Amino acid sequence: MLRRILLLTVMANLAAPTPDFAPVIALISHPFNSTHEFIPNSYIKYLEGGGARTVRLPFTASDDEVKRVIDNTNGIFFIGGEPSLPESAIIAYNYITDLQDSGVHYPMWGTCLGFQWLTQLIANDTSVLSLDAFDSEDLLLPLESVKKDSRMFTLNGPDSDYLSIDLPKLFQEHAVTLNMHTDGITPTVAGNIKDYNVLSLNSDRNGIQFVSSFEHGTRPIYGSQFHPEKNGFEYGTDEINEPAEPADHSIHGVRAAFELARFYVQEAVKSGDRYVPDSGVDMIFYSNNGIEKGTNHEETYLWKV
Repeated sequence: MLRRILLLTVMANLAAPTPDFAPVIALISHPFNSTHEFIPNSYIKYLEGGGARTVRLPFTASDDEVKRVIDNTNGIFFIGGEPSLPESAIIAYNYITDLQDSGVHYPMWGTCLGFQWLTQLIANDTSVLSLDAFDSEDLLLPLESVKKDSRMFTLNGPDSDYLSIDLPKLFQEHAVTLNMHTDGITPTVAGNIKDYNVLSLNSDRNGIQFVSSFEHGTRPIYGSQFHPEKNGFEYGTDEINEPAEPADHSIHGVRAAFELARFYVQEAVKSGDRYVPDSGVDMIFYSNNGIEKGTNHEETYLWKV
């Protein structure tokens, strides 16, 4: 009996990540021009600030490349931007949901456009997105309502003992969510998507409501229409040296962003150590592809394609 207990203990220790385990998150890069793809560095800093490492998944990745990257990572992150839903994201979503069905806790997150991609993928319908329906560019808002029993807005995990904060209250009492969109998801459409749990709503300048965050009912899939990463890591200026975007850099804005980053990273930790150093999936931190830009994004990573 003692021998069996010792064996089970050893197996558990092998499966569980160490306390300083830093999960690896894949980000899909977007087309920059005809020769390059890019990822704004604010997303990378945001995830690193939550305790993760990052790798790139090319926008035009093949089926095999998508699966190789996912097999060596702990989660995937769809960034904001402009392009329509690519085949690489569809392949990734289908492969990841198969992994989830097999018992692997592999989380997905989408911000702004990435939020819209995930909604389209969950619904299996690209028409759920309302195009040019909202006046929400450069709009800093508190959340109008927050579902308090959600996973996303409930502190848990190793930090919960000493991080005492009421997240729903923080998001509802302070304008900490920066919206940068004209497309979006209406509450009516969201209500017809199976397992799509609306966590918060907001209204644009004309009073038209849109979904501002969601989580899947049974899968570790999450999304925010707003941009948490900009609160802590976007300080770009325009031609007259004014802030390019009205992100909230206050203690409330930065704290709100950190909590969402930390939440997602802790979700990724649950999938265990999947990264193989010689797999050919390289960490962005060591890629030396950064270039300086003097506009919205202070630094952007570029890859030649």
